[in-house]
Amino acid sequence: MGLKYSSFAVKGVDVSQFNGVINWTKIKADFSGIRVGYGHTIDTRFVENWMNSKGKVNRIPYWYMDYYSSHIPTWAGFGMEDDSFGSKQADICHGALKADPEGAVFLDIENGNPKYAPSLSSVTQRALAIAKGFLQRMDDLNGKFNGIYCSLDLLKWFDDWFKDRPLWVAWYDEGQSIASVIKAVRAAGWRGPVCIWQYASDGDMDDDGVGDGVAMGTKVTTLDLNALVITPSKYRDLFGSWIVTQNLPVEQPDDEAPVVVTEPAKTGTYKVKSLPWVNVREKPEVAARKLTTITTGTAVEVKEIIQGFGSDAGWGKVEVYVAVDCLKKV
Repeated sequence: MGLKYSSFAVKGVDVSQFNGVINWTKIKADFSGIRVGYGHTIDTRFVENWMNSKGKVNRIPYWYMDYYSSHIPTWAGFGMEDDSFGSKQADICHGALKADPEGAVFLDIENGNPKYAPSLSSVTQRALAIAKGFLQRMDDLNGKFNGIYCSLDLLKWFDDWFKDRPLWVAWYDEGQSIASVIKAVRAAGWRGPVCIWQYASDGDMDDDGVGDGVAMGTKVTTLDLNALVITPSKYRDLFGSWIVTQNLPVEQPDDEAPVVVTEPAKTGTYKVKSLPWVNVREKPEVAARKLTTITTGTAVEVKEIIQGFGSDAGWGKVEVYVAVDCLKKV
């Protein structure tokens, strides 16, 4: 049994141009992460999303970090020093937000497309320098202590400088709870406040195996689903912004995060959900060689749940590996 979106006291989504034109009157959320852009580029839907969501949700801006194009000839920024390349991205991000700011910015750090981006693990010092350049510059520009979005398994990749930053963590394991997510983050050595847990990317709000992104007003069925780990008052203390309150519980405790406890879904029988098929890979990595596919409705026995480096999801060991956020426990 997976998590239901309605189980969380304070919940939200995150969107980008890939969600298409959004009808914000249909978005059932207390907050929404909204992509400002990436690298040198503003998200094509950012302006309309930022404007149309105002007053309907608490807006949380995020920026996808480009850690590769400054090292690719003919690409934007080629030849820039790493810290300068990060700082430049912060300038562009802030330029899009400064006329209508809200809260802090989360820097989205994840592996890029392997067709042109090396894995983060192979360019660690470069990527960390770019990230540090972005965050230092953004702190100066907006006066906030800005945060990081990444997958749980990436936390140990960061050096000590980053580990006091606010965190928005992606862990697609619906057998977890807010309490167990915090425990796992602390076990990975992260000291900063755990702000948001992105628990699913399939948009399945009611755990029926069908993505609800279209019902939520977007153009695609898939949708990133999130729970607020800290309370709105603590978020406001950190970032100076929590505006929309009409959707929140009347009595929201200030000293304890809302906890959802579900029975852990570890080993057992799973089926493909919300997709026509999923890839089975030889290693627990999205870039690993594809061996075969599993089609919708095919039952598989998962022997072990692990985390693969650079993946936003847990990986289930079948005969080989499949991302478990694509599977539904039966």
